Amino acid sequence: MNRRLLLNIVIFTSLFLLINLYLGFHGWIFINNLFNKDLHLSIKIIYWTLFWFVTFAYILSRVLKHQLPQSIFKPLHRLGAYWLAIIYYLIFLLIITDIVGWILHLTTGLHSKTLIVVLGTIVVMILFIVISLGRSNALNSKFVHYDIQIDKPDDQYKELAIVLISDLHLSTLVTNKRLEYLVDKINKLAPDLILIAGDIIDEDITPFVEENMVETLKKLNPTIGTYAIPGNHDYYGGHLNRLAEQLDEAGIPLLLDEKQLVQDSFYIVGRKDLASKNRLELHELLEGIDHSKPIILLDHQPYRLDIPTKLKVDLQVSGHTHRGQFMPNHFITRKLYEIDWGYLQKEQSHFVVSSGFGTWGPPIRTGNPSEIVTITMRFKENNSK
Repeated sequence: MNRRLLLNIVIFTSLFLLINLYLGFHGWIFINNLFNKDLHLSIKIIYWTLFWFVTFAYILSRVLKHQLPQSIFKPLHRLGAYWLAIIYYLIFLLIITDIVGWILHLTTGLHSKTLIVVLGTIVVMILFIVISLGRSNALNSKFVHYDIQIDKPDDQYKELAIVLISDLHLSTLVTNKRLEYLVDKINKLAPDLILIAGDIIDEDITPFVEENMVETLKKLNPTIGTYAIPGNHDYYGGHLNRLAEQLDEAGIPLLLDEKQLVQDSFYIVGRKDLASKNRLELHELLEGIDHSKPIILLDHQPYRLDIPTKLKVDLQVSGHTHRGQFMPNHFITRKLYEIDWGYLQKEQSHFVVSSGFGTWGPPIRTGNPSEIVTITMRFKENNSK
């Protein structure tokens, strides 16, 4: 392990411990004042034991996932994931509460115990509302639609009905039940094409295999076909080849810097993710393509949109950003990407970025809902006929 990596680990661990000490200390003060007495030492020991257990639940579940039985791993992993979301919002809420409490104590003379109980109760209520709404947003997927006009004719189709999904993060948290919900929603739309823009699994393929999710994916029935690309999380666990085999069994090609001419009508081009060490440059991937035909590009990360624009890609679909997943992270993703969500046209190229269907880490969405994107892609009328 190099010195810089070790230093980063030490800094991260120290910050993590200090932040949680701050949160745990406030929790203990609130409980003490709520009961209006100093609680017994044994209660204090129980509190701090439970607190640190919950704090490290997510890390423990990741480190011990192959040693723990599923009956222990799954609830431990879920508990830890929710706690990560609670930490995120609790930091902001407690800093604000400390400032407000200090100002009120100085200006109104209210007893500190009263302020602690009142403000602490408000914090608990806000947290409960935020996490509950976030879970609802993650479960209740919304449809987002875009109409796109392509400046090229197509010999067979006047238009294509496309469904775009991305960032499923199928795992112990985003289960086969959620995938069944997604497949049912998509099939009711009766699309021509289904495009899966990466992060199909959340690193580990084990839940995908154990829950036999491939059988669920087999139920997808677009009139033309389903095409997929990997995202960065599909690489992390080292299971990309196995994922490709599973998808192939479902009749879904995982395009790894590959292109397919579909029904001699239009191209589907799928890129490896930036996480790949041997990803082709886009101009290399597009060599030999007939640019008079429509070109649909799948690229997980909406990075360097000027390149597909110069190469006259007609439509690029992406995901990856989750649009921050947690409010107010969308202010950060807006700065990081030319488009972090929605639709953009650059010259003759069209770009659609989805905020995703699943979740990474905590199974909640406070910044935006889970979404399924529908695209009506219309072609220029062929006047030569």
